[in-house]
Amino acid sequence: MAQPKSQRRNRQLGTTSEMSQYIDAGANKIKKRIRDIERLLKKKRDILPDTVIVEKERTLDALKLELENAQMKHVVIKNAKKYHMIRFFETKKALRKYKNVLKNLDKDDNASQKQLLEAKVNLCYVVNFPKTEKYIALFPSENKDDENESESDEEDKNTSDKLDKTQLRKEAYLKLIKKKLKNGTLPVSFDNILKGQKLPKDHVGVSLDEEHKRQTESSSAKDSLLESENQQDNDEEDEFFE
Repeated sequence: MAQPKSQRRNRQLGTTSEMSQYIDAGANKIKKRIRDIERLLKKKRDILPDTVIVEKERTLDALKLELENAQMKHVVIKNAKKYHMIRFFETKKALRKYKNVLKNLDKDDNASQKQLLEAKVNLCYVVNFPKTEKYIALFPSENKDDENESESDEEDKNTSDKLDKTQLRKEAYLKLIKKKLKNGTLPVSFDNILKGQKLPKDHVGVSLDEEHKRQTESSSAKDSLLESENQQDNDEEDEFFE
């Protein structure tokens, strides 16, 4: 029988039995315990046994990780409530657009195929957009009034800069979604979206940060391999001239 998630996490972190009461606890409770341990280590580190210091530092690391989990969970719940309706309507709109493109699809026309791919990407975007971020609308509604006409130039500039950054981030997510759609690594696949599936509660969606980290690690690995190969070539060249 599989162990509960909290128990597995507790064991993986190498925490003491003290941690069990803080797994999946509220952020305030965890913050208070972190402060208590930090205060203890600051005041009594010189008189505490080494084993106790190691244990407290290990528990402190685990608590900080658990605090991140608690804070992320809070953000996910908040965003789920805040953007539920807009994501619901955008899902319906993206699905309707996909069906219209599919209905008029010309398999021999490249432009038609491009429209179909775009419609698929849009639908996957709405469903797989990360729960940890403010949702960036795929089909933003146009302003219905001109209430902001009297804003100052500085306010207009700030608004424009903000919109530009939002647009760039949306395009980055669309690019990432398209890539994951093609290689079949989306949290919720296109086929499952057509079946009505949504992001599981324990999955936050796609992440630009994770993709950047993966690319960075891949780049570092390539650089290390290239450096190793260059070093090997230099060694062989030295041996040749000896």
